[in-house]
Amino acid sequence: MKNLPITKQAARSPERSDSRAPQAPRHYDWGWILFIGVLFGLSGGARFWREWQFSSLSRESGVAPFALKELPRELGDWRIVEGSESTLEPDIAQIAGASDHLIRTYINEKTGASAVLMVIYGLATRVWSHTPDACYPATGFDAIPPTQDIDIPIPETTSRARFRVQQFAKLKAGLKDFRRVYHSFRNAGEWGLDMGRKWKTFRYHPGMYKVQVQTQAGSVDDSKDKESLERLIGQLIREIEQRDTRTS
Repeated sequence: MKNLPITKQAARSPERSDSRAPQAPRHYDWGWILFIGVLFGLSGGARFWREWQFSSLSRESGVAPFALKELPRELGDWRIVEGSESTLEPDIAQIAGASDHLIRTYINEKTGASAVLMVIYGLATRVWSHTPDACYPATGFDAIPPTQDIDIPIPETTSRARFRVQQFAKLKAGLKDFRRVYHSFRNAGEWGLDMGRKWKTFRYHPGMYKVQVQTQAGSVDDSKDKESLERLIGQLIREIEQRDTRTS
């Protein structure tokens, strides 16, 4: 008899093939699966709700609590110079993050000192970075040290507002244009500087004010004039706080 070829199937040992027992069907604990699914659903829903709240708060806070033009035209010994009120160019206002802003020149009737006040309100994420040491050099000014941080008293309160005083200069038609600039920000009900460190709070307190006061050389030179200017700033701060009915 001829030898027949042995196939692979035939060559397998019967013991090996017999050892393959049918596997039991897998059983899933559908209760745990449902529970985990509910947890994921609740977590996603909570995140959605929180993001919706942040978005709504941001939209609401993007509008100034009051029209900045309501700020008084007279602040103590200081009076607005008629015809001096101006506005930023629309593209500049957009870059500055201003949903509302005010620019006025005030003069002290007793001393003749003058100062340009600028108040900006907008979302903190856009306003906080627009500091004088970022903006003035962009227009050709050089910073002149030293920089000084001072606490300005707020009239009729025991509170103070932290402001930074900086000096800038540039040559203009052969003459040196010298500026002394005070600035501060208000966010979450507090005045302060270096707001970039507080970026985590911007979601909960989206609104921000920027107050900047500028004087020129020869306008505010002696200590008496500086004290008068700082009283002007303090009065401006008080007016803002009295009109702001919500925590910015």
